[in-house]
Amino acid sequence: MTSTEIVSLALFALAILLGAWSYGGYPAWILARAAKVAREGDPASATLPPQPPSVAVLVSAADEERVIGDRVRDLLAQDAPGGYRIVVGCDGSGDATARRAREAGQGSRFSVEVIEFPERRGKASVLNDLVASQQADVLVFTDANTSFDAGAVRALCESLSDPRAAAACGRLVLERGENASVTPEAMFWDRETSIKEAEGRLGICLGANGAIYAARRCDVGPIPADTTSMDDFLIPLGAARRGRAILFAPAAVAREAAARTVAAEASRRFRIGIGAGQVLRRERWLWNFRRRGLLAAAFFSRKVARWLAPLLLLLSAAVALASPLRTFGAAVLGAAVLAALSLPLGLSAKGAAGKLYYFAVINLALAAGVAAGLAGYRRPVWKPVARS
Repeated sequence: MTSTEIVSLALFALAILLGAWSYGGYPAWILARAAKVAREGDPASATLPPQPPSVAVLVSAADEERVIGDRVRDLLAQDAPGGYRIVVGCDGSGDATARRAREAGQGSRFSVEVIEFPERRGKASVLNDLVASQQADVLVFTDANTSFDAGAVRALCESLSDPRAAAACGRLVLERGENASVTPEAMFWDRETSIKEAEGRLGICLGANGAIYAARRCDVGPIPADTTSMDDFLIPLGAARRGRAILFAPAAVAREAAARTVAAEASRRFRIGIGAGQVLRRERWLWNFRRRGLLAAAFFSRKVARWLAPLLLLLSAAVALASPLRTFGAAVLGAAVLAALSLPLGLSAKGAAGKLYYFAVINLALAAGVAAGLAGYRRPVWKPVARS
């Protein structure tokens, strides 16, 4: 066996092992560990008597005139504790986003502030400026295309009454709607939510979702301005680095429509991959298993393994082209090219074959994004994903 064959097979085996652990072994392990904590009880998780904190909800919006009015009205309908205000940052919007946000807030008993930034800079820069302008006890982060169930903000605040907690992730429900047969993302997301809930019980809910999460203002610092689609990872992560817990708030429910097409979801995964590559380059402290223990294990198992497995599989195929395994390499890379070329065709993801196709496409997009992020590519500005 040649050295090239050995390298190709080693990369292939590593990709399979990482994928199997992340999608199979780790969920079983973390669910069992969380169940044990639930049975034994965790005295450190006893909550303090709820205090009515002041709350600011931050929304970064760019060209969202179609949904921003409903989003502001939805937030104004929340039964929020203490002082409550909504702050919309318009990121170089060329439409009526700012005007419609102001109109939606007129006559409300709560404050609605709209801050317009003349140049498009990206979500990270907008959030940094919005955070810096606020003195509220709790900051709630959400997106323009999201809606909250009644009591969502209060549930986030109640989770943060836990003395351990610096951040809390809410439950995002992807609405299948009439496009349920196009992408199975909602089905996959339901499985992910159960893992988040288990991690939250252990205080290590790494990777909130941009639709609904909250943090104590004192634990939120600026994130790199060139961050791509990773604010919901990096903001809670800053608190975790200081030894604070990131909890899951199951009663804080947000809803979004699932991506309308496979191509739209692939575009989102590519963007996430870029951010993942940035995290791998910058957040090296998360690799310290000796000091970080369970947090590092969660990061490796649910983030790193998933980010790298598809990339390693493609690298294995590329190396195989220069060895007697070239047929294998050509088949894998050929399938990847065909999958990428199929995106404009708008293929459905019905049935078992469709789900397999969807899983392959989104992981191909993720691999491309991770490679770009590791290479230093930045994409802080993007267009909203088309949703049903």
